Amino acid sequence: MTVQLLAAGLARIQMDQYAALWSTPLLGVGSVGLPSAWNKGVNRLWWRALESGMAQLPTHMDVFAWCTRPLGQWPLVLGISESDRGLLLVEDGRPSAFADEAARLAMAKDPEAELVENRSFELLMSTADRNASDEAKVQENYAGLRGFLIDKAVASDLDLAALIRRFPAKNSHGQPWVKEWFLHAYQHRPAPGVTALDVCDGCDNPLLPDKQVHCGTPGCVGKAARRTVEAMSELYVQRQAIRRFFHDPGLAERRVFDAVRPALGKLMYPWWCMDAVDLAIDWDGAGRMGEGEWWAADVKDHASAALLGRNFRWDRRADARRRFLVLAQHRFETRDYVDDLQGAMDGRVHGVEVVGEEDFIAAVLRRASERG
Repeated sequence: MTVQLLAAGLARIQMDQYAALWSTPLLGVGSVGLPSAWNKGVNRLWWRALESGMAQLPTHMDVFAWCTRPLGQWPLVLGISESDRGLLLVEDGRPSAFADEAARLAMAKDPEAELVENRSFELLMSTADRNASDEAKVQENYAGLRGFLIDKAVASDLDLAALIRRFPAKNSHGQPWVKEWFLHAYQHRPAPGVTALDVCDGCDNPLLPDKQVHCGTPGCVGKAARRTVEAMSELYVQRQAIRRFFHDPGLAERRVFDAVRPALGKLMYPWWCMDAVDLAIDWDGAGRMGEGEWWAADVKDHASAALLGRNFRWDRRADARRRFLVLAQHRFETRDYVDDLQGAMDGRVHGVEVVGEEDFIAAVLRRASERG
């Protein structure tokens, strides 16, 4: 909890610096002083320092400095799992992916822990719902918008125009719901005509000038490539929170979808029931979960196995015969990761098989072959 509070405080500090990312003002943005979550986290460190007999309590600047070091190297012993010891809270001057996860998964509903992701998800749901006449269309819209975030790390005003044509419903201010969602997920860059960009050919994320060798996306083995994007006057690049919580983890989801779709066709349901699970498979074509043989899978790509295991819940709507927690392959192959995950889930989550994405794909293809 100490780490989660510090991470939530870092998230709030970054939100204060980039308040313009939000379409509506948030309570506390621009407030004076350090966020309450950060202060609570430091207070907990002070108690730990007193208990350990430290001669001098750490200052806030000390703690900020600690955040740039692996958790296992902090002067105070933290109650963390072995696989989390190498993680940092601040990386390259910003909250790390692990810090974002910790803030998002904080146990208490706390405004400091709310990231761009939350509002984007609400707008995505509203866009899917307002442009549909029945539940099946809502699900189709939802899958289309989720897929857009995975496929389009960089988009253009031409992509936005296409989205508006596909999802024309407007809110009470006369603005298309999809445009509000899009502008919340992406930030614009002036770019008249055709623009050449340096991107990673593995995940399509744009490369920063100091990261021309590797994009930094977890598990990505792509390399620098040149890509041209056509626009009328503007390009749009995904905001950091959208990239970390929709696009980058979605790469594992997309790999699974692409690998099993040829064998399954219409039997597979991406992001079934508006993301109750990432993938549902209706082997008998029954059309309704609970009838016939169903498999369901949640695909995860989290930096911290302990946080994932501690906060993982299986959605009760996904009443499938076989239930899988599918780990991105680079997580599954990380030393101690699976042990720490299963240890955090032990006694709390039942009937869920923990597998790597390659093993899950192999199991699906094998079952598809058995059923002809």
